[in-house]
Amino acid sequence: MKEWCCQFGPEQRLAGIITEPSEREPRSALLLISAGLLPKFGPFRLYALLARRLSQLGVACLRFDLGGLGDSLQELSAAPLSARTARDVSAALDYLSQRYAVQRIVLGGLCSGAEDAFRVAAADPRVTGVLLIDPFAYRTRGWAWRHLAHRLARRTLRALGLYQPILLSQAAQPSKFVRYEHMPQQESTRLLAALLARNVRVHFVYTAGMLEHFNHARQLRRAFPDLDFKGLVTLDHFPQLSHTQLLKADRAELVEAIARRLAPAG
Repeated sequence: MKEWCCQFGPEQRLAGIITEPSEREPRSALLLISAGLLPKFGPFRLYALLARRLSQLGVACLRFDLGGLGDSLQELSAAPLSARTARDVSAALDYLSQRYAVQRIVLGGLCSGAEDAFRVAAADPRVTGVLLIDPFAYRTRGWAWRHLAHRLARRTLRALGLYQPILLSQAAQPSKFVRYEHMPQQESTRLLAALLARNVRVHFVYTAGMLEHFNHARQLRRAFPDLDFKGLVTLDHFPQLSHTQLLKADRAELVEAIARRLAPAG
């Protein structure tokens, strides 16, 4: 494995880390987009671990900070955040395309990073695959019954003294002023249709962090009933893993699952 820092984009203001195989030319490349306000190493270093594992399989990886995060400078522009993000990701794709003669480029990320990847991938023909970790999800008809069963089981275990929820202090509660709104279903349907029309492979990963919206693997197919997946859409569902994989074993399980999906064929 070889790994080093890089700068790219307008005035070299974007900062990233390249991880690539040490003994062979990379056959594929993965571009990881910042998750929320987290820098390029990802939650509990998930992005770093994934990049290093994929390098063992012949995949080069660029993980970078969007403008204003981590080591990247903020663009002095009045443009909306969505437009600035799209430009940053496009600059990263330019850098990857110029550096490597790969035939396969995958865009990926967690949560907001997943949705940023999804939007850019639908608009950029260089992208051949998308990795979405806990992206948008929509409650289908069966979700409510499964959610009710889950709540009843949890309350029963609590009454028996076999389950004790973690109570956060008021200071530790998530701020009511920070609320991330997932992509509307109409938009995600339109973008997924565009990706499928280009034969782009789309891999979804859902954890327990999305339990309030996604609680069964069948939901993905039922959320897009009018689309023909054509065998291009895959899913890994980890209802036992937290959204940011606090435990080392959980991160390892997630990394291995993604590596199996993204490993070059042959």
